[in-house]
Amino acid sequence: MKRLCKLLCFVLIFSVFCFLSARQAVFAQEDDILSHAYFFGDSTTAHLACRGGIPEERVWSGAGNTVLFETVNRTKCVHLEEENLDLTLADAVAQKKPEILVITLGVSGGAGFLSKEAFVSVYREMLISVQKANPETKIVVQSILPLSDKSVKHFKKLTREAVAEANGWISELCSQMDILYVDTHAKLVDENGYLKVIYQNDEYMHLTRAAYAVVLDSICSALS
Repeated sequence: MKRLCKLLCFVLIFSVFCFLSARQAVFAQEDDILSHAYFFGDSTTAHLACRGGIPEERVWSGAGNTVLFETVNRTKCVHLEEENLDLTLADAVAQKKPEILVITLGVSGGAGFLSKEAFVSVYREMLISVQKANPETKIVVQSILPLSDKSVKHFKKLTREAVAEANGWISELCSQMDILYVDTHAKLVDENGYLKVIYQNDEYMHLTRAAYAVVLDSICSALS
């Protein structure tokens, strides 16, 4: 009986050890993936530096922590704080040569404002410019993220329906261009099509730390 108990204890301890080792391996893999990734986008991307744990030098956004979608291909939309330098996205990619570039873009003059033809044209031109700037960079396109349910007080044209529609356009474009598309929107949205309350940092579309954990896990899983 004692031998059986010892055997069961050994099996239990060994199983726990194997489980913890496997989890540590997963975490190490995720950390390794993220250490090779740069992130480009508007304010929801910019906040990765303060609430997502990504080093500031690998989080690209405009000087005001935002990017106007419609003019992304015509402006110096990447502000490098440490160097006090503003670059076009293509120039930033050519200079820094990121191994992985995660792009999250489509609001601030995009979804709800542009027709499908105009929206897709801007997005396609942006993706092609990155490919030409450094063909070795792996592009990952993340969906536009959900809006807070309180955003209806602040936005007229940018709605949950407009976001869902634009995400369909982005997904279709990525499929055509053979670019990885990550639908994180589906993991953050509630049954009404809005950002889950636990993930809302304000009344617009900005995220909590818990939401950024979901975002990064979603990207890591897609890259794995």
